Amino acid sequence: SSIDRCMPFLADAARTSGLASNARRALEIPAFATAQKGSTSLTQAMAMQGRWQSLQPRVRMQILMAGVCFGNYLVRTSLGTCAVLMVQEYNWDVQAKGMLLGAFFWGYLIGNLASGVVAARFGVDIFLGFSAAAWSGLAIAIPLASDLGFPYAWLLLTLLGFAASPLMCTTSGLLAAAVPACERGRAVACRALALRSGHVVSTVLAPLLCKHVGWRAALVTFGIASFLFSMLWLGFALTRRGAENQATPTFSLEAVQEEDLPSQGKKSEAVQQHHALPLHVFRHTGFLAVVAVHCSNNFAVYTIMSWGPTYFTEVLELPLEIVGLYLMLPAVCLGAGSVVGGLLMDRLQNRKWPLLSLRRRTLCPAAVVASLAMVWFGHLRNALLATVAVAAACMSIG
Repeated sequence: SSIDRCMPFLADAARTSGLASNARRALEIPAFATAQKGSTSLTQAMAMQGRWQSLQPRVRMQILMAGVCFGNYLVRTSLGTCAVLMVQEYNWDVQAKGMLLGAFFWGYLIGNLASGVVAARFGVDIFLGFSAAAWSGLAIAIPLASDLGFPYAWLLLTLLGFAASPLMCTTSGLLAAAVPACERGRAVACRALALRSGHVVSTVLAPLLCKHVGWRAALVTFGIASFLFSMLWLGFALTRRGAENQATPTFSLEAVQEEDLPSQGKKSEAVQQHHALPLHVFRHTGFLAVVAVHCSNNFAVYTIMSWGPTYFTEVLELPLEIVGLYLMLPAVCLGAGSVVGGLLMDRLQNRKWPLLSLRRRTLCPAAVVASLAMVWFGHLRNALLATVAVAAACMSIG
């Protein structure tokens, strides 16, 4: 009977002990699951880092370089769209708009005259990183400068073009030094694809952002994105500089195969001492043809990029928020043309075609097709047909 009287108390104690045990298990399981999840995330991060380190150095370089190029064209392409709303807000006329859009390219021209020499002096990788950080910061500051007045906005856009000018010479120098000659066509095509990807994204998003959150937020958003890409590149470049067993690629004509430029005996003393472009190439008709075609191609591309939003909104009378859908196709065609051209260049170069002759025979017919498409575009007042004409021109230019 004593045992019978004690049984309820023993049962209560057992239940209490069981509840405590269950409570402990309930607390331990989430903690264990959290620890296990953290361990899994750490393992995945280490695996990703291992895969990244397993890539060839030039592949890692090209991936991070693509990010910098992408960020650059995010900012550059948005300027034409933002200018549409800027002149409306501040009551600036079309002449002021032209001065604003031209300011970037005046800075770009002036910067290109010196950026190659400066990059060769201080190293193309570091110079590219700091240039990217500079153009990103300037893009973020444009709204503030515009509030201060037109001269400040014009000056900042000029500085933005100046800061962006080293992009092509530094990336070309890195590709020339790090990528074998038989792969350079594809490498240049990948760079162009990164540029056009930024072009496409900005073409589509900039009108939408301008419509819903304002042109200031659009510029700040793209400037921050470009700044993040510049920090990734700078981390890579500084790590390469700090590693004793790796050499930083520097642009030099000595890294380029001798058949890439017209040969006239031994290399000039200027090339050996300063790694500059030899002056005798300007007497070569093939080189002059390539320069002329690049001038005409850039004239068409950047006119479309800068004035396309204005043309489609004011001449073709489309709402700003849908202009990006029409201008997206030309940007996609530029990227597609670059990829096709790069693959074609590598294929023909592997067949031992002379490089300058190959470029001349590829670029000149493409420039003729682009010219005819642009003439057709100038006579169109239908938005869809105008888009098709510009896309045909951009495919040839690409």
